[in-house]
Amino acid sequence: RAKQGVAYEVRMKNMMHEMMRSCCGKDGSPDLEKMTRFMERHDDASKLDTVGWGLFFIWVGVAWLMDLGLAIGLLGVAVITLGVQLVRKFSGFPVEIFWIVVGGALGVGGLWEFYDIETPLAPIVLVIAGIAILAWRFSRHRSV
Repeated sequence: RAKQGVAYEVRMKNMMHEMMRSCCGKDGSPDLEKMTRFMERHDDASKLDTVGWGLFFIWVGVAWLMDLGLAIGLLGVAVITLGVQLVRKFSGFPVEIFWIVVGGALGVGGLWEFYDIETPLAPIVLVIAGIAILAWRFSRHRSV
């Protein structure tokens, strides 16, 4: 838990530095025009995320009401999730890797279900997740 607290503090510190760079003039004094642009930009990113969540709930409701099945439901959520990240990229907002992974996983799950592949997906995902965790641990953090 201590590492999570440190990571959170580092993120907050980085966000404050970004805000200071984005909101202050060259002499370090507050720049109202820069502050306004900074807030509008973050507000636009928030609006985009809200649109994504709205589309998610609409899609799940429609897929459920029309009894489209799990495969189509998962594929639709994957398209929405990945689509929001695509719009973020082309709008100049940072892409969120977590949501790309989630969207990709939902897409794989949807295709797995759609093509009725007999091999269970969960054990394969668990093995891949375990390998990924070990690879991450030993590639980024040399001391165990």
